[in-house]
Amino acid sequence: MQVGSVDESTAQLYLLASKINGDDEYTGDLAELEKCAIPCLQSLLPVSSQSEGAWSEGRNVEGIKQRLLFLARKYSDKAALAELTPTIKRIRKW
Repeated sequence: MQVGSVDESTAQLYLLASKINGDDEYTGDLAELEKCAIPCLQSLLPVSSQSEGAWSEGRNVEGIKQRLLFLARKYSDKAALAELTPTIKRIRKW
């Protein structure tokens, strides 16, 4: 089972959104690609498996969450962190 995969056109959309030309050989910084991967990985979370006819694909949602959490922490992506980590509210005693 794969952790997660996207088709080429979806990958191109995320690269272009990050101003990375997916048609050229990439010679930039790895950090740019990792930051681009955050929204892409977020898009994989809602669906753990897909099937159509004889074709099916399963995703390791926990693996995706772990990778996403790693990248979100590494690049201080507060929106992604808020989505992945539960918020504990303080309760005042009366």
